[in-house]
Amino acid sequence: MEVKPIQIIYAPGTFGNTLRWLFDRFSNGSKFKGIDSPWDEDNRAHSFNVDDFSPRFIRGHQVAGRHDSPNANADKVVLNFDPQDFAFIERCGFYRNPGMEIEENRYKQIIESADQTFVANTYTTTTSKSVAKELMKIQFHDMQNQNWWQSMNDFLHDNHHQFNMYALWDTDMLTKEIDRVSKRFNLDLTIESKVIENVVQKIKSTYVVKTKDRAVQALDAIVDKTNVPCGDFDIIEQAFIETELEKSYDSVLFPYGVNWFTDTNQIIDFLQTYPTYLKHMNPRLPWYNNIKNPFYLTGQIDKSK
Repeated sequence: MEVKPIQIIYAPGTFGNTLRWLFDRFSNGSKFKGIDSPWDEDNRAHSFNVDDFSPRFIRGHQVAGRHDSPNANADKVVLNFDPQDFAFIERCGFYRNPGMEIEENRYKQIIESADQTFVANTYTTTTSKSVAKELMKIQFHDMQNQNWWQSMNDFLHDNHHQFNMYALWDTDMLTKEIDRVSKRFNLDLTIESKVIENVVQKIKSTYVVKTKDRAVQALDAIVDKTNVPCGDFDIIEQAFIETELEKSYDSVLFPYGVNWFTDTNQIIDFLQTYPTYLKHMNPRLPWYNNIKNPFYLTGQIDKSK
């Protein structure tokens, strides 16, 4: 009798292939026995030969129509996270997708993932860091219309096995989560603590995990009117903070581009002194005070929305 495969569904960059490797590594007859760490030179679990993986465990991203799309014939293990962490998830892809070791590639990927007709009609240059940040702001302002995000959100709330992503940087949690999968799918996995420790320590030490909450902490500091440094925030964090503040402060628009603040005191000053003559309806927002925004990006809104 053919065994039904198990597919790990995960947002790009969130260590899904590492989880796949762990399931395989702890299985009877695994070709990875004797290997206690999955990491390649780029701190990913991508250096193994595809044929070395058991066909029982496959990986996949959430969007249909790709070579790694959800497999209708497989059970699903969804790498689950709090939807409020969507900026962190975007940063995982920003730093950890293959090729993202090169900074220019990070901006290029954001631009190439956007609606190319919109990009061509809106920007005179389409390779700019500023363009990439602006596209992230548009996305953060209207996440429901972002295909990758909406597809992942559906999986997070579907009736599949939900695997707590945050367990990947906690040894006890990770052991328990893998054991839950083993019991649900009758895998009889043999979990080895030294392998768990190797995986957890590496993930905990990655830059994107170490800086996971600093954008949210900066927003909290702005609300509390306290000062924290933010000068080295990347464009994802900048876009997220600006978007959240543009939603909260009536008709305040942050300037286009990547000139950024040194600390939250500067942001507080910007908000407190923003002149009334610069306030106008935000073209990035599809709605304004529950009214359709007639200036939303293209100047039109579909009447069905």
